[in-house]
Amino acid sequence: MCDTIPSLGSQSLLPPAGSWGLLPGRALSLHPRGSGRLTLVQGRAWLTVSAAGQPSADMVLHAGESVVLPAHSHAVLEAWPQPGGGLALAWQWAALPAAAVAPLDWRQTVAAPACDLGQAGLVLLDAAGRLAKGLLGLAVWALARSWVASLLARGAARRIPWGLHSG
Repeated sequence: MCDTIPSLGSQSLLPPAGSWGLLPGRALSLHPRGSGRLTLVQGRAWLTVSAAGQPSADMVLHAGESVVLPAHSHAVLEAWPQPGGGLALAWQWAALPAAAVAPLDWRQTVAAPACDLGQAGLVLLDAAGRLAKGLLGLAVWALARSWVASLLARGAARRIPWGLHSG
């Protein structure tokens, strides 16, 4: 049995009290059953978070920063090496009550309806453009029709350049 704490140089391999540790170059896959806050106590980490129905999000966390992970999400936490060796990463997990957590997917509750409104606006602009084009065509046709009718009434149909003939 070993009675000493392993260390690398001046850095201990044990995380600070109340936190979990991760060695350099290692990754940990998290699947929280409930929502919670992951706080980086020491080091720097690459974090990839994904939840059902949304694309994964990548971020870099530094000591003192935290992120809320929704229930049933999947997070991969990767420790980045620290100068001097030793424990690269220490982190804490604090469960959050359901009321303290934003909806699981803000993209579904905010971004998707905003996107739908944007697409509806484009459809509206397209329809308005087609209506304006149709009304303009109708006005041109009505003016041309009355002009041609007046020419026909004067007997000038043979001089119309595009081949309209009377009788």
